[in-house]
Amino acid sequence: MVTKKVIDKIYRQFNHPPQSVDELNIGLLFDYAIENHGIVIDENDLYIGSVDPKSPFAVLPLDRIHEILEFEDVIAIVLHSSIVFLNKNNSNVHVHIRMAAPSLWSRIKSRLFNRRKSPRNEIMLTDEAM
Repeated sequence: MVTKKVIDKIYRQFNHPPQSVDELNIGLLFDYAIENHGIVIDENDLYIGSVDPKSPFAVLPLDRIHEILEFEDVIAIVLHSSIVFLNKNNSNVHVHIRMAAPSLWSRIKSRLFNRRKSPRNEIMLTDEAM
């Protein structure tokens, strides 16, 4: 089973694409995913037929793929900030997208901006105060 802990480990372990596309385990796709997912590979791209053509995950550039892994029920295509999980037994596809944590600078700006807009920081003058 692919858990959050396993997904985090995959991102850490495969954080760069291989030197050559030949190092990818493309055979796994042909062994387990070609029938259910309509996999087609040309010299530059991997096409996944079971994904909506409008989706950015329908066509994956081979040089962007970091690794192809096999699990019990799925084949995982690891990219920099996402993992495409192709079910071995049917045409189901799941995508995990890694959301980048906000930078220190963006967190500071956000807090300052929210502090300025906060109603408790506004001075309320009433008739009694005047």
